[in-house]
Amino acid sequence: MNKYFTIMIVPERGKGVKSFRIPKILFRGMLFISVFMVFILGVLSYDYFEILKQVHKNKHLTIENRQLKEQMELFEKKINTLITDIDRVQVFEKKLRIIAGLKKNSLEENLAEEEDEKPKINSTFLKTIQDKNQVKEKTRYKRLKNLYEEKIASVFGLQTSYALTKDWSNLTKQSFLMAGKYAHFDYQIENLEDMLSKLEVNVHGLDQFLLDKKSFLKSTPTLLPTRGWITSYFGPRKSQFSGRTKMHEGIDIGARTGSKILSPADGTVTFAGKKPGFGYFVQLDHGYGVETVYAHASKLLVSLGEQIKRGMVIARVGSTGLSTGPHVHYEVRVNGTPVDPMYYILD
Repeated sequence: MNKYFTIMIVPERGKGVKSFRIPKILFRGMLFISVFMVFILGVLSYDYFEILKQVHKNKHLTIENRQLKEQMELFEKKINTLITDIDRVQVFEKKLRIIAGLKKNSLEENLAEEEDEKPKINSTFLKTIQDKNQVKEKTRYKRLKNLYEEKIASVFGLQTSYALTKDWSNLTKQSFLMAGKYAHFDYQIENLEDMLSKLEVNVHGLDQFLLDKKSFLKSTPTLLPTRGWITSYFGPRKSQFSGRTKMHEGIDIGARTGSKILSPADGTVTFAGKKPGFGYFVQLDHGYGVETVYAHASKLLVSLGEQIKRGMVIARVGSTGLSTGPHVHYEVRVNGTPVDPMYYILD
């Protein structure tokens, strides 16, 4: 059996042929080493290109982290401005409530968090959510931070034990530090959204209250229905027709025939026509249980169901029905009970 390989070198002219004998074991060893070196070179080349890709990725992440940090600082400034604005609006809303005589609003009540903490939502609370040292102990903040750390760990391909490995490189360490900034930002946003929602409810309630007040004032009969002289007041009096003492449930205002009779408040016409003893008669419903009546008119200028505004002319002074002269019999009724109209008249 041959133990050598012969290698011959033949010149072009066929002279001076040279031959070499190489042991088979040496030839195979050299061939194996060559293949192994090619393999190693391929692996090293692959690792080199992977390292280049990772370096490029790390450079990109470093730039991205710096940009995100700058953006977060900008957001922090905007949040601080927003907190100042909310505090100012809250103080203004509180003043309006005091002026309107309303009770404390829900923003002054306690805000329950998951850890059963109940800080009052006021200027102190607004400063608290800005303080990172105080926020770190909040359960909501810890939950948000854990979520962000898990997301960052997945980007770097780290396992659940990233609590130790996250400090192995400066890039991962800086990236995980951003998790606290994200969590604090989200924590502030969540609290501010909660506050804004409550503030919106309170302002809406205040707006409704003021609208109701405005509507109530518009529906309060504060005007004297006509210009003239009060000839008879509310209370017991002797009837000029029967001679008996009976309750006079309104006031009589003497005026020239044809003088304007004005509505003393906003309302709806619930009766416009003739009534025995009262002649031409108008009745208005002002809401809130308040009604007014006008009797002895010479002419009616409104009809049933018509919407009336304060100061609108509804009739003309006359002497129809049981009357001794031109005047307006004016009554105010609250929940069907006659009351003294003078309690309401302001002009």
